[in-house]
Amino acid sequence: MMKLYNNAQSRGMTLLPLLKELGIEDQIEQIEVPYENMHQAEYTSINPMGKVPCLVDQGVVISEVAAIFTYLADKYMEKGLAPALDDPKRGAYLKWMFFAHGPLTEYMDLKGLNVPDEQIEQRKRSLTFGHEESVFAFLKKGMQEANPYLLGEKISAADLFLGYWMVFAISFKILPYLDEFKPFIQLLAQRDSMQDVPWFQKINA
Repeated sequence: MMKLYNNAQSRGMTLLPLLKELGIEDQIEQIEVPYENMHQAEYTSINPMGKVPCLVDQGVVISEVAAIFTYLADKYMEKGLAPALDDPKRGAYLKWMFFAHGPLTEYMDLKGLNVPDEQIEQRKRSLTFGHEESVFAFLKKGMQEANPYLLGEKISAADLFLGYWMVFAISFKILPYLDEFKPFIQLLAQRDSMQDVPWFQKINA
């Protein structure tokens, strides 16, 4: 059985809808790691970064949320949440997965820390998201092209990952709830896997 080291207040909660969509909740032992234990030797021997989530599958350690998403969606590819390696949609799938993990979450972190816009502008060449306007433009284009999901008619792990972070950011006033975002977010909110995600219920109340 796989082991998922996690914490109820961590980014690892983004994985719960994925586990439900894949139907593998009973194949994963979830181990709660309190914050005060994350940098103790017992846990850092598994993940030296002292972060959760961290997945262990047959001795293989996978850290970083996007990596765990990608790993599980590929491991259970028959569930249809990841395009095959030779599928032309694979490139777009990876693009969205790592946009959400990189530029979008970097933007969210800086805004959440109240880093002044002037300071962000000064450092834009060293930031993965560059400009705030670029983040919005990228998201709006993707939402406008979604049909109805990012890759077309079928949902993918990228929809779950991006959608969770968008709704989280909107809930905390980091992203505006633009009209272009609403069809995509409302579609995800209808899925059974999202019913226990408070951010979806909050903005669609």
